[in-house]
Amino acid sequence: MPKKVLILSSFILVIAVLFLFFILKPAVSNGDNAGLGKTSQNRKTEMETTIRNVTEETVYYTVEYVGRAGEPEERILEVGAIDHFLGTFDIDVTFIKDGEPETYNLDGGMPYSFRYDENDLLELYEGSHGSEDAEDLAPFVPTPMIVVERMLELGEVNAQSVLYDLGCGDGRIVVQAAKKYGARGVGIDIDPVRIEESMENAKKEGVEGLVEFRLGDVMKVDFSEATVITLYLLPESNEILRPLLEKFLKEGTFVVSHNYYIPGWSENEITVDTVYTDDGEEHDIYLYKK
Repeated sequence: MPKKVLILSSFILVIAVLFLFFILKPAVSNGDNAGLGKTSQNRKTEMETTIRNVTEETVYYTVEYVGRAGEPEERILEVGAIDHFLGTFDIDVTFIKDGEPETYNLDGGMPYSFRYDENDLLELYEGSHGSEDAEDLAPFVPTPMIVVERMLELGEVNAQSVLYDLGCGDGRIVVQAAKKYGARGVGIDIDPVRIEESMENAKKEGVEGLVEFRLGDVMKVDFSEATVITLYLLPESNEILRPLLEKFLKEGTFVVSHNYYIPGWSENEITVDTVYTDDGEEHDIYLYKK
């Protein structure tokens, strides 16, 4: 083959290769690979900070991304809405509490919620499942064991009891009822992390055969077999739950609520007991009977 023809053929081949490289490469990186795009999107969804508004008012607040330049971002969170912040970076949240600005540093990738505190003031709490299709009944706050013990006593828990803990957290009430009294127990929580902790605690205490932990929304659970119900929810959550207690519970079933009463159920209230922890903190326990 003549030398000029060989050079020309090589030049055309190089041009063809470059054309294919630059023209076809963006088609892949822009999302033609559906599997790659789906995986990337799922990863982003899992790595996010959420803030839910569980109050009865629109919340106005600002967000600053820690370690990133820029002006604070103004946010408006309607009642029941959830803000999503993709990524695991920390954020500073500022809102007005009792007429004064309050700022909290939030760990990235965690759920939070605006709620009312014991003085009915706006507060930001750690904990919220961040699910759009379920009631957010309370943040996770562990019940002190001295309070757990008294709740079980008030509920007259024994080996024949079937205890349901609605919003079971780390499962300590269900586990202790099984360990101390031989009671059968069921814990319900919407947070898979809490369910995993509960199962680990049950295994550690050797009561797996007596207890069950279910991932789900307590508002969609049939707990009619319960002889004892335990709660650590907010008053407004107890009010939402009350119609289900009236619907499902058998006559004589005890309902034991840590710190918060059940609105509209005063005729079922038996007593209010107070327990003090070692640090002097006061905990009220409300006992009801269906």
